Amino acid sequence: MKKLLFFIVLLFSMLSVSAQRMQKVSGAQQAKMISIINATAASIKTIQSNFSQVKSVSFLNENVKSYGRMYYSNQGKLRWEYNSPYKYTFAINGGKVYIKSGAKSQVIDIRTSQLFKSIAQIMINSITGKSLKENNDFNTQMYVDGNEWIAVLTPKKAQMKKMFRTVQLHFNSRHNMVSQVVMTETSGDATVITLSGVRTNENIPDQIFFVK
Repeated sequence: MKKLLFFIVLLFSMLSVSAQRMQKVSGAQQAKMISIINATAASIKTIQSNFSQVKSVSFLNENVKSYGRMYYSNQGKLRWEYNSPYKYTFAINGGKVYIKSGAKSQVIDIRTSQLFKSIAQIMINSITGKSLKENNDFNTQMYVDGNEWIAVLTPKKAQMKKMFRTVQLHFNSRHNMVSQVVMTETSGDATVITLSGVRTNENIPDQIFFVK
């Protein structure tokens, strides 16, 4: 369980975007932006894409880079698969987390842990941008930075505050879809994850969301 939490924190961590570039929007603008994002998210049944991840750690001189593949289904399923430089996969499916590291596999029932429930929901909602308006885990403030919309989510609950300082979701304002998922850890360590080659509403075999 600790290992899973480590990789989830590793997955969603990043340096804060420069305050000088980000422009806070009005309440009316925020409501309109969130409405547009939610409408786009509601139209998405599946997403599949490549991702690159750059991790900066305070005690390392060089950033840690990794690459992989992501699959999402609006049935509450998500697969995050690291392919380089190491093999590590986890999938959220039906209230369970399936994990594979090397030759070892594990299944965790997230319904037994409120923290795991919250983290799983954050992960799934972050991919689509869902639940920006009414979120029990975070307060939301929208910003504009050039052609990007940025949702800055601040944790409400004590457990989340211990792990994350903020979550940032970056949207291309032309497509209203997430292009980066951003989170700053309380330690200050950071990761940048960028989605590329995004394809939506194509069939994804259900076995993708099981890890053996």
